[in-house]
Amino acid sequence: MILVTKWFGAFLCDEGKVKKAALFPKDPKEIALRLQRMKKGEVLDEELSLASSAKQVTDRRLIEFGKRVKFDSSFVKPETYGYSVDLYREATIALAKQAVKESVGPDVHLGQAVRAYDDMVYTSNLLSERLHEWYGLHFPELENVLDGEAYAKAIAEHGSRAQLLQALNLNMDSIGSEVEQQDLESIVTLSRTLNEVLSARRKLERYVDLRMKEVAPNVSALVGPVIGARLMMHAGSIHRLASMPSGTVQLLGAEKAMFRHLKEGSKPPKHGIIFTHPLVHNAPPWQRGAIARALAAKICLAARADAYSHNDISGILKEQIEKRVAEIKKQHAAPPKRSMGKKRYRR
Repeated sequence: MILVTKWFGAFLCDEGKVKKAALFPKDPKEIALRLQRMKKGEVLDEELSLASSAKQVTDRRLIEFGKRVKFDSSFVKPETYGYSVDLYREATIALAKQAVKESVGPDVHLGQAVRAYDDMVYTSNLLSERLHEWYGLHFPELENVLDGEAYAKAIAEHGSRAQLLQALNLNMDSIGSEVEQQDLESIVTLSRTLNEVLSARRKLERYVDLRMKEVAPNVSALVGPVIGARLMMHAGSIHRLASMPSGTVQLLGAEKAMFRHLKEGSKPPKHGIIFTHPLVHNAPPWQRGAIARALAAKICLAARADAYSHNDISGILKEQIEKRVAEIKKQHAAPPKRSMGKKRYRR
């Protein structure tokens, strides 16, 4: 007896005939639920009810109940048991909807969060530049006293130059022009907006940090939550990142440069997203390629640990990458000498 499972039920077959059947309910959602369980490798109750009489099976999931064999089960037709094509279509639509719902996991939310974080960084830089330029017409010397968020916060709280000088206990002459009240109110509104964006940016950064520690703690500890989330975003998920070779991880984010190299013959890129990591970014140009390769290799190991074993190996990886970077800096302490090439003579 051969155990065969179709989309509408499980069957025991022998010599091209169905000996016994365990049919699924004629409900698209119930059929979709069983198809989903089969996709996950689970054994259905209908299959269990027939498994004791089976000696052979056609599905790898059922290998414990008999030897797996190839079997032509085309003679088992749904119409024979009252199942229509429309029912199958509704079941597959329900299965697709469920698959779409389950595809939106923590990885996807992290990808959106890091995109939003990058947007906020760009927006805050743009607003900060505009605020410095606008308020600099009234009090240009302030940027020598305060910078960053403190600059915007001081303007939002005090407004005019006279109030700022008093609040900060400063005694200086300014070459800035006077400003009317309605202009000052607009500047203060801009500074408050910038403060709100900076506050939201910090909250989003904390969210990325917390979620990365849950989803990919080793990657987060090795390269930081933001860089790790960017790598996952470009890869698609932590499992896809874990399945990539180190050379691909090294160039994630540098796709345009790679295509330009392949199409136009320009220099190939040596790094992508991981260029923003301090070990790569702060290194001399002639060392960055080797450091990027070493870091990408450790990122792959961290991603595989996060995706499969869930063991904490971040401490070991940090020690290894620090040791490797020290070796690279020692081996390539001086920039390589460029070859002069053949001299060209004018005729």
